[in-house]
Amino acid sequence: MFGLNDDETMRLIYLMALLAFVAGGISFRRGGFTGAWRNLSIWLAIFLALVAVYAWRDPVLRFAAPVLDELSPSRRVAILQNDGAQELVVRRGDDGHFHLDAELNGASIRFLVDTGATFTALTAADAGRAGIDVGALRFDRLVQTANGQAMFARAEIGNLAIGPYEIAAVPVAVMPDASGGTSLLGMNVINSFAGWRVEGDRMILTP
Repeated sequence: MFGLNDDETMRLIYLMALLAFVAGGISFRRGGFTGAWRNLSIWLAIFLALVAVYAWRDPVLRFAAPVLDELSPSRRVAILQNDGAQELVVRRGDDGHFHLDAELNGASIRFLVDTGATFTALTAADAGRAGIDVGALRFDRLVQTANGQAMFARAEIGNLAIGPYEIAAVPVAVMPDASGGTSLLGMNVINSFAGWRVEGDRMILTP
C-alpha cells in the first residue's frame, strides 16, 4: 500500500487506529458525547478504508474473504472461485510458515502446515481436545524431530475439516506433552486434496 511493505502497512493501520482513539478522547472532552461519537465515526471510516486498500492489493484474495480478515491473515482459510472450481487459500504467517485452523471431530485445532512431514502430528493437548483418550495411548514409536528423538503414539481422527472440505478416518501421530511445539498438518492430509501449490505468500489447496 502506497509503496510500503506489509510490516509498514500494518504499523500504519495500527497507528491510525491508535490515533482514532486518542482523537475520540480529545473530542469527548471538548465536544461532549455526541461530538466524540461523530469524530470516532470519521476516524473509524478512515481506518476501515486503509484496511480495505491493504486487502485490495492482493488480487487473488480480493473477493475471497471479508476485509477485516486481513488483520489475522494466517488464521484464515479463504475460499477462492477459480474458473468455476473452488479452491482453499492459506496466507503465509509473519513467521514465514503457513498456519491454518482445522476442525478435528468438531474441535478447532491450530496447525502448522509441514510439507516435510509424512503424517499429521498432534500435541497431546490438541489430541485430547479432539476427543482422543490420550491416557489410553501407548507412546511406543520413535520419531526424529527437529528437537531430537521423541516417542509418539498412533491414533485416528474420525473427521477432519478444513473450511468446507472434510476428510474421514485420518491417521495421526500423537506426541507427548513433554515434546512441546505445535500440531503439524502433514502430507497424509495435504495429499488427500486433488492438488496443492504455493504461489508467493499463498498456499492453494484444490479439493
